[in-house]
Amino acid sequence: FPGYLSKELGIRFSDVPNGMNGLFSIPLAGLTQIVFAIGVMELAIWPASDYTGDYGTGYGRPFVPNVLEGEELKYKLDMEINQGRAAMMGIMGALVGEAITGQTLAEQIAANNLGLFSSLFE
Repeated sequence: FPGYLSKELGIRFSDVPNGMNGLFSIPLAGLTQIVFAIGVMELAIWPASDYTGDYGTGYGRPFVPNVLEGEELKYKLDMEINQGRAAMMGIMGALVGEAITGQTLAEQIAANNLGLFSSLFE
């Protein structure tokens, strides 16, 4: 990604490493901006207190009214929650694998290092 992450500090996007190490190379002001933006989204734009699941964004069908009720609405909301949980478990698995092996998920796949304990049996 071309350009600067922080022009004042001279940090380019290409200087940021992959994986969890990239988090520690971002300046504190940048992390604060990210947390603030997420907070605004969660509290003001899409409040977590709205349990209806209707945030006005639709279900991926442009120009078609999204009228879901009853079992179909419950099914779609449950499916969305379950897919979100599966995605969270997947990223946590990738983070744990990176913490144990020291390689990002892409590096593990490229090196055919697909087992958490494969480095113990070399």
